[in-house]
Amino acid sequence: MSGISRRLAVAVAMTVALAGRANAQDHAHAGYQATPSAEVASVIQAIQALFAAAERGDLAALDSIYAGDSLLVIEGSGINRGWTDYRDNHLAPELKEFSNFRYRPFEIEARVSGNLAWATFRYALSADLPNGKADVVGRGTAILERRGARWVVRLTHTASRARRPSDPPMP
Repeated sequence: MSGISRRLAVAVAMTVALAGRANAQDHAHAGYQATPSAEVASVIQAIQALFAAAERGDLAALDSIYAGDSLLVIEGSGINRGWTDYRDNHLAPELKEFSNFRYRPFEIEARVSGNLAWATFRYALSADLPNGKADVVGRGTAILERRGARWVVRLTHTASRARRPSDPPMP
């Protein structure tokens, strides 16, 4: 077998092996949350509670969902350190501007390892603003820490874009 033929055979074998591995990962990933454990379900509930409290403008509820001074929030290129910074300098002023606010997570996928958990999610946000309307979809990541019997959010990182006609409807 010539050098070129040998390299081609190795390349084909590696491609087949990698494609099989990727396919196996896709199948494992697709069925991961078919029956989530109680721990994973509680993380998903924490993410849903976070969005519901924000949608209601319930800052008192968010006091117990966010991790106080340990919180880090990254939205697009902005960053807030600690719940007080995020609440006072970002979220509260933003919520005052919104009317008909809807903020819904979907496709939440969570993992738990000891007292830490992480979740990825998609979300939809719409609101009437003084000078127009916000209608966006986005993706996010959250890291949570178990404190006693509950999960608190230590970090969120989200990014969004304007809704397109091909995007799913508001959940």
